[in-house]
Amino acid sequence: MPKVTLPLINKLIVGMKWFESWFDTAYYHALYEHRNDAEAAEFMDRLLGHLGLELGSKVMDVACGKGRHSAHLASRGLKVCGFDLSENSINIARGLNVVGADFLVHDMRQPFPMTEVDAVFNVFTSFGYFDDPAEDAQVLMNMASACKRGGYVVQDYLNAASVLDDLPQEAELSRGGYGFVTRKYRTENHIVKDIEVANGDAVYSFQEQVRIFDCERLLGLHRQAGLDVVDVFGDDRLGAFDAKSSPRIVVISRKS
Repeated sequence: MPKVTLPLINKLIVGMKWFESWFDTAYYHALYEHRNDAEAAEFMDRLLGHLGLELGSKVMDVACGKGRHSAHLASRGLKVCGFDLSENSINIARGLNVVGADFLVHDMRQPFPMTEVDAVFNVFTSFGYFDDPAEDAQVLMNMASACKRGGYVVQDYLNAASVLDDLPQEAELSRGGYGFVTRKYRTENHIVKDIEVANGDAVYSFQEQVRIFDCERLLGLHRQAGLDVVDVFGDDRLGAFDAKSSPRIVVISRKS
């Protein structure tokens, strides 16, 4: 089967970073269609209970995707601004017609579209995409700048230590009517996933990557941004964090 470059509507992948193209495709949404919305809602409820945010609090969902977390936060009486770089994802989120949630196309590396918010949520490893670590640091600075004094930054990130021993990994699967072949491996600084999508007789090639952070390095970015680390959990049930075995690093920090 021939390998071709997948064009996007009104966009070209050539010269674009992987996160500017891959997230804006139907194939990305098909590959991850199995994501459990009920588990995501339960995670948000646990976080809200832990933070004790009041009804009407202003919150921001950074890299919100199709808006599933934003929609749930709004259903709990919060005023939500969700943003994402993917125009297609934001169009889907807007189509939810969620009362109390606004959705914008925005790059997390740029100053955020709202300030004086009560909490910023950055979940599902929606971070660490960049080649330059200074850009990761800038994103944390933007999160801190968007918060009012006493506001929270909640970041849910992959604990790389829990998966590195199992790499490389390869998988073949079918979702959304497409065939996928994935290969996940590590480089010096990132966990990388190469993705091939079979659509009829064509094969499209994509990639995604996230930076390898240990807990202390991630906490250091929060502190560097002027945030005080309040809690660190190891999973979406807010269980204790173990550096080797916990699947997640859930950081809660606060702007003093």
